Amino acid sequence: MSTSQQTVCQTDFRPSELGFGAGALSGTYDKIESHWPVEACREALRGGINVFDTSPYYGASEFVLGDALEAVRDEFPRSTYYIQTKVGRYGVTTKDFDYRAERILDSVKESMRRLRTDYLDLVLCHDVEFVDFQDVVGPGGALEALFKLKAEGKIKYVGCSAYPLPVLLKIAEHQAAKGQPLDVILSYCHYTLQNTKLAEYTPKFRAAGVRYVANASPLGMALFRDAGPPQWHPAHAELRNAAKQSAEYAKENGLNISELASMFAFTGRDIFQLNTTYIGLENKEDVQKALAAWKRVKDREQDLEKPTETETKVLDKVRELLATYKDYSWQSPTPRELA
Repeated sequence: MSTSQQTVCQTDFRPSELGFGAGALSGTYDKIESHWPVEACREALRGGINVFDTSPYYGASEFVLGDALEAVRDEFPRSTYYIQTKVGRYGVTTKDFDYRAERILDSVKESMRRLRTDYLDLVLCHDVEFVDFQDVVGPGGALEALFKLKAEGKIKYVGCSAYPLPVLLKIAEHQAAKGQPLDVILSYCHYTLQNTKLAEYTPKFRAAGVRYVANASPLGMALFRDAGPPQWHPAHAELRNAAKQSAEYAKENGLNISELASMFAFTGRDIFQLNTTYIGLENKEDVQKALAAWKRVKDREQDLEKPTETETKVLDKVRELLATYKDYSWQSPTPRELA
């Protein structure tokens, strides 16, 4: 790929405001029926979602997503969507991380094979808080390998993901100072009904030259859903209970906590100019619900719809229930993840 071709690629990224979180296809949250992934991907693409997020860490997610996208290729060629995956994390604990350049290069090849593609749009260092700073930014480290692949045209955008926002900012500012700014930052669980710290950090990421800032897990990794979060969720018991009370209060008033949480996160994207909000989607119905919530937000922005009195009342109560834990961030890595 020539330099001029690379320039075209790097300025042509137009991600949808709503992104497909394909980690949910791994079965981590619920049992996945075999026909769900293809139906979900087709529904998403037909609905205007054009960016998919996955990782080798998410179990079989890359395989499942790759097979599903291959199944809809006649209707949606590879050029009609973007794939974002990650490198560096391959298991639950810190011992399952490998940020060496040679492992990163192999990881990208493995991901392309699983995803049935000969290039990747976005590749992120996964959960950078688990490793030493120099493993990420230093010579022979992960970012050096990824920027090499970008220069070769094998990937288009390089970035980092993590839970602690200060860790992401430190890396972004370091990269800006060395004249090689990150293209992408992916934050998760930091623009939700409970935690909106990403709004504070996004201008700082922009100042460090980061072009694309995305929010993932607007439901707080399933914290805000009727079924509640999985057992492994890192939130403490008190926050889990407050989220459960919020879901129950919404249900008592004829509303769904997941829909409220989604709409809250979608509304926030314009406040601080987020590029994409990724939400975990398991099946066609999940996609339809997410698209409907996104459309309602857009309609409200154009004054085509206004929040109901019931919705306002429920959101006020939810804020009250969560007030003690406003902007609380749990530990990452958690004790069980420290090897």
